[in-house]
Amino acid sequence: MKTTKRNIGQEIIDGLTEVRNALRDGVPLQERFDVRHVEIPEPSRYGPNQVKLTRLKLKISQPVFAELMGISPILEKAWEQGRRKPSLLARRLLDEINHDPKRWAAMLRVRKAS
Repeated sequence: MKTTKRNIGQEIIDGLTEVRNALRDGVPLQERFDVRHVEIPEPSRYGPNQVKLTRLKLKISQPVFAELMGISPILEKAWEQGRRKPSLLARRLLDEINHDPKRWAAMLRVRKAS
């Protein structure tokens, strides 16, 4: 059974040519192509109290919460003090944590000191 190798470059050129032809011919793109509209909801806003309440739901310290969020402990502290605001991506992650805090808490394993 012989497999043929795809020529991705040619597929891209062919696709762009098809779009160009549709535009040139005045054909609405949705008549020739599958056109999808994606709506991404805005994440919640997080002030200092909301960030702290999220962390407290997990029953963890600021440094551990910072590690979970992938940020520095200094930034996490600035969020809780209201000196900085979480980014769009951080707010999405905070929404996920608040949606199912038990799941996120279960990811955290306590390791006993040896």
